[in-house]
Amino acid sequence: MKLLYIILFITLPSAIFAQSNYHQGYVLKNNGDTLKGYIDYREWAQNPKSIDFKINKDDNQPLKFTPPDIKGFQVTGMETYMSYTGMISMDGTRFPDLSVGLDTTKQQSSIFLKQLATGDHATLFYDNDENKVRFFITEKNKKPVELKYYQYYTNERDIKEICIYRGQLILYINKFNAGSTDLMKEVARSRYAQLDLEHLVDEINGIAQANSNVKTKKSSNRFFIGAGVNNTQTVYNYTNFATVPTSSTISPKIDLGYDVFVNPNIQKLILRADLSFSYISPRLVLPAAVNSHTNDIYRFNQYTASIVPQLLFNFYNKDNFKVYIDAGVSFNLSAYSNTKIIDPNTGTKDPNEEPYHLESYWANFPLQIGVMLNKKMEFSFTYTGIASYTQYVFSSLSNRSASLGMRFYYK
Repeated sequence: MKLLYIILFITLPSAIFAQSNYHQGYVLKNNGDTLKGYIDYREWAQNPKSIDFKINKDDNQPLKFTPPDIKGFQVTGMETYMSYTGMISMDGTRFPDLSVGLDTTKQQSSIFLKQLATGDHATLFYDNDENKVRFFITEKNKKPVELKYYQYYTNERDIKEICIYRGQLILYINKFNAGSTDLMKEVARSRYAQLDLEHLVDEINGIAQANSNVKTKKSSNRFFIGAGVNNTQTVYNYTNFATVPTSSTISPKIDLGYDVFVNPNIQKLILRADLSFSYISPRLVLPAAVNSHTNDIYRFNQYTASIVPQLLFNFYNKDNFKVYIDAGVSFNLSAYSNTKIIDPNTGTKDPNEEPYHLESYWANFPLQIGVMLNKKMEFSFTYTGIASYTQYVFSSLSNRSASLGMRFYYK
């Protein structure tokens, strides 16, 4: 089973990044022509440096386009990018990797900019690479200009920020929304963040938040609640003892959690946090080689709350039907009751035997496969490898389990 875990963790990342995901779209060529076809739409955590394009979806060999090759591209109904060649800032703005002192380094680059908001007057673009997040703004038929923002450490190790972008936005407000004091106040409070800047550009374009023409974005997260049934085997291991006593418990399980989509449009890769509650009541028959009396019965109740951060990948990914694999780490907090060793002859607690000390904190590694239906619910099968919750040298108590579950989604 350990080999299976190793194989999964090695192959899962390569499977995520290797699979193609072609959607309808178009490429805008440098001569102004539009080339319609299919674009390999990926989980772009950073802006793509190139795209694969097919005129027909079943073409064997895709065409590859980089920013200098085209004016831009669009994945129909999802995302629009335009090509930009020019100077971009190179200072780091991701805490804690900030420079000491103001860094105004620039570099000539060719990149794809993602369109965030647009209207009659201005368009907002986004760029994200390994160094920083940048935002650009432009008027119609003009070249985008970077909205400048600097963050750095002073010599006293304080963090200072310079918000030049606010002055740049004020120029647009004066040009298209002259006299709007409320909008000026919003700019003064704004952060260098997507939601703030999108809102300001919408206001510059005269687009109200309640305007029905504004495209509704897909939610980037969801909650879920679920229930299931566990079949848990409790295993007693004893050094040099061939026959290992086991006990099976079938019990209910409830869970609730939170999903975050790396890309809400694709929903192929999901970060999941799961909180679950379960219990077991094992009954182990201990042979004479383990304790002083033959067939003593070791029993206890274990109540467990688990927090499980995990990575979920939809390897079959249609809009209303998805099949996924999932791996993570389960951090468990357990409480115990009714812990005792019973003499089978008297049916009472054996006064000559002391129960083991069972750990409150322990961890294991669940693997899961499941299906998602109609964006509303999922069914899953989970296997959790053997994990010990004792710290003895020559013996241990461990659990391994298989479970069936069902979850319902809430936005």
